[in-house]
Amino acid sequence: MKTLNKILIGINLFALQAYLIRFQIGNFPTNLQEILILLNTFTFLYLYPFKNFVEAFKKHWIISSFIALTVISVTLVPFSNGLDFVRHLKFLFFALILGFIFVETFKTNADRKSALRIGGIGAIIFGIFCVTYNLLGYNAAYDLRLLGPLDAAVYLAFYFTPFFLFFAISFFENHKDKSNLIYALMLGMLLLATRSMGAIGASVLVLGIYFYKNSELKILKSRVSKIILGILVVAAVAATVYTKILPTLQTEYSSLDERGEIWQTSLYLLSKPENALFGVGYGQFQQQYFLNVEQVLERQPLDFYVLQPHNIFLLFVMQFGLLGLAFIVYCIFSVCRNITRDGDSKTLAGTANYILLYFFIHGLIDTPFFKNDLLILVILFMELALVREETIFLKIKKKVKKALKR
Repeated sequence: MKTLNKILIGINLFALQAYLIRFQIGNFPTNLQEILILLNTFTFLYLYPFKNFVEAFKKHWIISSFIALTVISVTLVPFSNGLDFVRHLKFLFFALILGFIFVETFKTNADRKSALRIGGIGAIIFGIFCVTYNLLGYNAAYDLRLLGPLDAAVYLAFYFTPFFLFFAISFFENHKDKSNLIYALMLGMLLLATRSMGAIGASVLVLGIYFYKNSELKILKSRVSKIILGILVVAAVAATVYTKILPTLQTEYSSLDERGEIWQTSLYLLSKPENALFGVGYGQFQQQYFLNVEQVLERQPLDFYVLQPHNIFLLFVMQFGLLGLAFIVYCIFSVCRNITRDGDSKTLAGTANYILLYFFIHGLIDTPFFKNDLLILVILFMELALVREETIFLKIKKKVKKALKR
């Protein structure tokens, strides 16, 4: 059963896009990903002692925080769109389950890295499928961006980039293992094919920070490495100006124009005290945006149907209110402190901090996090990066005990 449990985790990570295979069981709509995670849950519960759950939830404060924030939001804020509410609850439910199973099953860095490698290889294979799918004319984008069967290229970019950074950093840490370089190059090419400048620019920036903090590595001291980094930076800046800045200045529509409308409407929603305190309701941003955007802009918007506010701070305050904002600010502060203090990437936690930094940087302009596959990755890397922060609860407990003794 232990072996089966680990195999199922590997399958779930390898096939993160299995949610695309949808069907119904009776009147209940579901997908292959949910079925696989449920099977994994049964094997895990069979092995995991029930008495360990309380201590485990204390330790895994990221998972506990998401649960608490959701319960508070659901309790205090009524929802107007039941379908969006249920969808978002399902996304979070299955992401939390798989994240918990992963961190409680794989205890060592070696096991966790091996599992993540399986997930990365799955991303490569799915990327190759996406290239083939689009080249055959299915779901082809007018601007020739790599989409695969997904609705937006940025979804693919958010999926590829964490594994691209994982393999790239793994190669720099151990350049004798050429497989990491091969995997990183393959994912890098797939990432470029998405033409998501947010993902490309954020990943280049994260690698630049990594190079700066780890300049003592022999492979990073070479002139070739410095030239490659310089070329990447120049290319990212030039591509951003060409694909994002110029369309904003020269046309009536660009993704930046649309983001301006989204942020303006989001700030209007937050101008209401109850929304600022408790959020607009779990999974309710799209509905609230649709109802208010035309009134806020006093004209027809570029898009009525917007899934998320395209900013990580707005996302968490919309979903969970001020508590959600405090939570994500603390997580960002912790990641920046971890990287600034030691820049350690030799451990998996160190590498995860850089990957999480990517999510936060790209999250300033795009946040499709509450989605079947991406929420799993966000929660998983938050757990891996910030697990050391579990001591905050122990510190508080000790301080309370000392105060009571006095």
